[in-house]
Amino acid sequence: MIIYGIGLDSSARVTFQSHAHSDHFVSGNIIFSTKATKFLSHLKKSGLYKVVKFGKTFYLGDYKAKLYPAGHMLGSAQIYIEFDEFSLLYTGDVKWFKLRTAEKSRFRKADVLIIEATFGVPMYNFPSPKEAEKKLIAFVESALDKRKTPTLYANQMGKAQELLKILEVHGYTVKASRSIIKVAKVYEKFGIKFGNIDRNGEVVLRGFRTPKPENSLSPSELYVSGFGNLKLSNHADFWELIKIIEKVKPEKIYTVYGYAENFAKILRGLGYDATAIDRDCCLSCYKNI
Repeated sequence: MIIYGIGLDSSARVTFQSHAHSDHFVSGNIIFSTKATKFLSHLKKSGLYKVVKFGKTFYLGDYKAKLYPAGHMLGSAQIYIEFDEFSLLYTGDVKWFKLRTAEKSRFRKADVLIIEATFGVPMYNFPSPKEAEKKLIAFVESALDKRKTPTLYANQMGKAQELLKILEVHGYTVKASRSIIKVAKVYEKFGIKFGNIDRNGEVVLRGFRTPKPENSLSPSELYVSGFGNLKLSNHADFWELIKIIEKVKPEKIYTVYGYAENFAKILRGLGYDATAIDRDCCLSCYKNI
């Protein structure tokens, strides 16, 4: 979306990119992001990135801004902007709970909150990352006990590295796809090391693009996602989103992505001034912002 000419995960002359997943790639004369997002994005795209550290004040066009960790993956950021008449916090993709390979999210009060709604309905109530980790290790141990090779399918950027780290902590070697290893090498530049990558690894780790129908997984295969059969998600579930809103205490909320319409309706029922928006909208067109 674009607000007063500034792109928020949208292409504009001056824009902000929250993280390095391709559905959030942007173009512009200047793209503000964290250093990790710049490096990870350059695996797939070019662009003139202006690196900003978390918590450091900078100018986005004519307005003061700061980045805060979003907890979604390495380098993922929220942006806080001080406009003339109100403050705004845009979460991008966000996670309340701490993951092993992402910075812990931080939230601050803002007048206007633009929040993702990928899992913005109550049926999405995920286990905590620690609980999901226990289920993952139980699955791996069960498969190995049956002399089967546990095979995990996950997003090759972010989720796959989280799984690599979890498996390393528990002492398992991993045979990972080239694309996953390529991303892991960037993670290692930022201090997140993986000592368990092995071409003869006990666990196989593949990206989503590997041709495998999701509805025909064998007992030794696991699809790791908020939409999968192991719900280790790097997105906030419905209840995490509510916690974030309670922390930010906004006067106005805009919901975007996923279940944006449903989530906005639920929030209005809870007494919030909430409106669903399209990711390509121009917020300056809204009379109440």
